[in-house]
Amino acid sequence: MAERNADVLDLGGRVAVVTGAASGQGRAAARRLHRAGATVAALDLNAEGLATLGDGILTLAVDTADPDRVAEAFEEIESSLGPAYILASAAAVWAGWNSIVDMDYGDVERIFRINTFGTLYCVKNAARQMIRAAEGGRIIMWSSIAAARGQAGDIPYSGSKAALEGMARPLAAELAQHEITVNVIAPGAIDTPMLGGTDLSFYDTVLPGRRIGTPEEIAELVAWLCSPLSRFVTGAVIPINGGVASINGPWALAHTFHQLEPDLVDRMKAALYGEDQPASTSYS
Repeated sequence: MAERNADVLDLGGRVAVVTGAASGQGRAAARRLHRAGATVAALDLNAEGLATLGDGILTLAVDTADPDRVAEAFEEIESSLGPAYILASAAAVWAGWNSIVDMDYGDVERIFRINTFGTLYCVKNAARQMIRAAEGGRIIMWSSIAAARGQAGDIPYSGSKAALEGMARPLAAELAQHEITVNVIAPGAIDTPMLGGTDLSFYDTVLPGRRIGTPEEIAELVAWLCSPLSRFVTGAVIPINGGVASINGPWALAHTFHQLEPDLVDRMKAALYGEDQPASTSYS
């Protein structure tokens, strides 16, 4: 039997630009696209994180919230590697829970500047290169389950992600004539630095699969969306959340309640799995 070591999502000859590539989902996406044969340019402000991506990946320290710096970076990428065929725009920040009555406008501005405007700056520059090259292209933007599920105290982040979903559809309509697809992924709870300090056992309790997702699982979806196999998929918002969107009733409010009542997780475990269930047990 012939060895089956070829990547079915062959991206050889394609230039991929990945933002937020120093850690988490962006990092996993950069590595996965590189493994699929793409020539990858990794962008992030975290130069130390970029330096550990490994050989064969062009790394650029870029603040994607700066439109001039983004334009310069894309010019450098085109000059060094060729025009972008793939944009995976993962760069994002979260500033914690922020009540409307105590909202810090500086936090709101920062979140939208990075999550929403920064993505738009990258899309603009990538689309220009894709159109000039006339070979099609793939654009993937990162939303979140937060965009669709109202959660108290999460207005800035949820709004910044919902804006991307709203922009994806007209972008897809505009760029379809150039054979450029535009899609949005909407991850749920993923084990990344953004969840640092969070009680992950909470997610082990309330998610249907009783575990959170991994960056590598997100990266597989990204790689498929970048491949020829997905050429008929555009303008879509694709959830990847372990089934949490299917939860109804009190489960849908569990995270908000957990903020107010920290022992909720242990009480839920006891109710579901028995009083002798250890509070620290993980189901991942």
